[in-house]
Amino acid sequence: ITVEGKPCQIGSYDNEEEAAVDYARAVFKYKGQGALDKAMEFIIDLSDISPQLPIPKSAGRIKEGASKYTGVSFDKQKNKWQAHITIEGKKKFIGYYDDEEEAAADYARAVFRYRGQGAPEKAREQRTS
Repeated sequence: ITVEGKPCQIGSYDNEEEAAVDYARAVFKYKGQGALDKAMEFIIDLSDISPQLPIPKSAGRIKEGASKYTGVSFDKQKNKWQAHITIEGKKKFIGYYDDEEEAAADYARAVFRYRGQGAPEKAREQRTS
């Protein structure tokens, strides 16, 4: 986290959840509730959404080195796959993943959450027909 223009290390963690909780605490402590609320606008909680099958891109839309799934791209700097979705014109970050299919499955879960039941299936059908 950056505090008064200086980077500050919060700690080292065994898992992402512990790191995320402490990061949120640090944002609240040093930047206030408004900054925490603003940060939360870009984070999607999918913990209550059942697993979904990935949504493949149309065959002609896959560029070399790109993901074969909708909502997934590769971040070269982090060397990880990332999932993101656009909701009401705003890009929302879903997460970083070591595995392309895992990122795609979480994108499909986000589609289910924000576009409703049946939306992932409809998107899959549109891509394959």
